[in-house]
Amino acid sequence: MASIRKNLTLQTCYQVLSVCLPLITAPYLARVLGASALGIFSYTSAVVGYFTLFAFLGTGNYGTRTVAAVRDDAKALNTNFWGIFALQVCSTVLLSIAYIVYLLFFCRDNQIVAAIQGLMLLSCVTDISWLFFGLENFTVTVTRSIFIKLLTLVCILLFVKSPGDLWLYTLIMAGGSVLSQAILWFNLPKEIHFQCPALREIIGHITPNLMLFFPLLAISVYHLMDKTMLGILSTYEQTGFYYNADKVVNIPLAILNGAGIVLLPRMSALTEAKNYPEADKLFVQTFCAIAAIGVAMGIGIAAVSREFVPLFFGPGYEPCVLLVYFFAPIFIIKSFSHVSSTQFLIPRHQEKKMTFAICIGAVANLICNITLIPVYGAVGAVIGTLVAELLSFLFQFKFVLMAISLKKAFTQVAIYICMGIIMWLGVRWIHPYLPGSVVALLIEIIVGSVIYTGLCALYWKKTHNPLLSQLYQYCQSIKNKLYNN
Repeated sequence: MASIRKNLTLQTCYQVLSVCLPLITAPYLARVLGASALGIFSYTSAVVGYFTLFAFLGTGNYGTRTVAAVRDDAKALNTNFWGIFALQVCSTVLLSIAYIVYLLFFCRDNQIVAAIQGLMLLSCVTDISWLFFGLENFTVTVTRSIFIKLLTLVCILLFVKSPGDLWLYTLIMAGGSVLSQAILWFNLPKEIHFQCPALREIIGHITPNLMLFFPLLAISVYHLMDKTMLGILSTYEQTGFYYNADKVVNIPLAILNGAGIVLLPRMSALTEAKNYPEADKLFVQTFCAIAAIGVAMGIGIAAVSREFVPLFFGPGYEPCVLLVYFFAPIFIIKSFSHVSSTQFLIPRHQEKKMTFAICIGAVANLICNITLIPVYGAVGAVIGTLVAELLSFLFQFKFVLMAISLKKAFTQVAIYICMGIIMWLGVRWIHPYLPGSVVALLIEIIVGSVIYTGLCALYWKKTHNPLLSQLYQYCQSIKNKLYNN
């Protein structure tokens, strides 16, 4: 069985790359495409997102959990894989037909871009990453993802030069997604041999898959809802502002979500073995670690946003600063929600409770959007998302607290938030003494990191927190591997 430390290292390396590449592409695209073109991309991407959502159903989490539960039984693994994949093909074919109908009869604007976005449905039918996640084989998935991301970066810089190249940018992004999923098939024969699934084997996966699909539907709908409703109730420019601010926050969020991807199969395996004490211990450790990192990232982004946004996106994107302020608490809340769902509710088959919590958030988001977007544009959409994420988080954690005591963990969260506020004050205090440049932004980031890291180290040492020793061991293991190589 692969070690959590190794998988976290691989996934962290990939997510760090995922953070670094948008730092190149986002400011470049903001300048060469502009807010309106990015708004069109965001809107058409959101529309096709509804179709891909229904095409893929809950296969990502369901497939990972199922594979993790049977990975030591080759026959069961083979049978479950082909049954789940057959269901995935059927749903994707149906939704592809539905998308063609949309293009022919309902799509009135930006038809070329919308048609190219349809390639995302092809990526759904070829996506078998859930198999390798369940097997905890992250080497394969991380390697191909890094290759595709670098290839996408090169293509964007070489070929996208003006707003008229929006169709080309869309083709690069959608084509990259298809290629990324297709590459995994070369590794399939090492794990699975072909067999034709029986109809009952396919049907048997429908209900449990749908149980994980409903919460995913609610989450995705109120995330996609913001972009589509902005495109309908406001302007493409406002949609573009939202798209860029959302990207700033979701770049580092991918790092935290990467931990969930790594730990979901391990938590599923522990739950399947009914080893609840070990599962509870791992959940608390994960929650505390995510709290420390999430607070630093969320408050840190907001602290430097006044300087970061103009430098990152260029002139004309000043409205994104206010949006980033609102997105900062959303970042922290989403990281906590992700831990509760992937590390507790999904492994323990409590999808109904998760669905209920997320649906509450979706309804709140819809009401807020209808009320606020026509008046406040992108700001209204962000406020709606904040309300939705907060409500969903509170209800999810209500169910978690019924099984696990998190008093000490909540105390740590409060302390981390206080440290984050001190970091904010420190960064804003030194700002007037710095020149308005890239160097000033780098100094702010360094000062903020030193303040927060120093406070955390002192707190961990004083309280004998295991995070300090675990961090030291983690760094030592990386150092030893680099030295041995």
